[in-house]
Amino acid sequence: MNYGIFDVIAQEALEKAQADLARYPYERFETYYTFADKTIIPTFLTQPVSRSQVNTRQLFYTSRGTLELFPAFGASMSMMRSRFARDVWDGGNGGVHILPRVGLSDEERIRDVQASAPALVGAALGTNEKEEFLAELFAQPNLAFASIDIAHGANAAVLPVLAKIRGLGIDSGVILGNVGSIEGFAYAYWLMKLSGFRHFLLKVGVGPGSVCTTRINTGVGVGQLSLLEEIRRFQSVVGYADVQIISDGGVNSSGDFVKALAYSEGVMMGKFFASGSFEDEVLIKKDGQLEGVLLYGMASMLVTEKRNFIEGSSQTLRAFHHTAQEAIARLREGLQSAMTYVNATNLTEFRGNVRFAKNSAAAITEAGVH
Repeated sequence: MNYGIFDVIAQEALEKAQADLARYPYERFETYYTFADKTIIPTFLTQPVSRSQVNTRQLFYTSRGTLELFPAFGASMSMMRSRFARDVWDGGNGGVHILPRVGLSDEERIRDVQASAPALVGAALGTNEKEEFLAELFAQPNLAFASIDIAHGANAAVLPVLAKIRGLGIDSGVILGNVGSIEGFAYAYWLMKLSGFRHFLLKVGVGPGSVCTTRINTGVGVGQLSLLEEIRRFQSVVGYADVQIISDGGVNSSGDFVKALAYSEGVMMGKFFASGSFEDEVLIKKDGQLEGVLLYGMASMLVTEKRNFIEGSSQTLRAFHHTAQEAIARLREGLQSAMTYVNATNLTEFRGNVRFAKNSAAAITEAGVH
């Protein structure tokens, strides 16, 4: 592999990103809001359409071609493996799980993909994957996505693994993340584009995850809803029509999922899916009945066995769904209803019709049970 070419690509990506940023005419946000800070303004419904008639599926460019999928993605956490992948797929009516990589051998990762069938899945990748492993992985008939899964995705260190994937003839269905600004979005875009990818996805969000402590321990990261809005606005100026956005983190309810889809094509979740579909070792049972789920971040000591971890914690959840199918049903029903509130029959119309209102502290209280 010619590693010298990666320095050339990295420099060209920087120059192209800087040129695109110079074209951005808007002032940068000074305040970044979370999903709790804003709500969607209801308008009207001019079409005699019921909630069950709206189309909640999104067109994605996968490694297996163009597919319409429900836009929910399972986060690549080690307690969410093939059982979860099958359940969240829900016979083709649900979402796609990105299978984990941390703590697993290459053989175990391949077996997880195979054991997930008939569900379509994605697989998380690091920056040092072997070419033989990648070839076997992409040969799996139910693999639809590969997600290069690092904390700071706007990073030239991803170029070698991108080159290995392109060497297999793959030019679509690769996810790179995470990015947390329009600068990171532009740079990651050009890393992918200059590596030869035709269609790809960028994962957005630094620190919004419920067990992620990046913002606490490093001070880095901004509110997720405004970040998505700013990146979408930037995308509308510079083009980038060949990239789709996945919002990663911050979802505590189906309403948050809906809000994220106003500015993204897909939404990745971990905590929201906590259920009996997780691996047995994190399920807390009493007298055979499920009582809770132990959830932990992939940069926590429970996973890395390091004492200097800075980006992951753990928590025990006592409020959760019984199965991933139940969680998917709540997401779908919430999205269907929201679409009828803004006169939309599909996700393209939904994104065009959504307007947000900023909530006062009292309005946030009023929005909940009180």
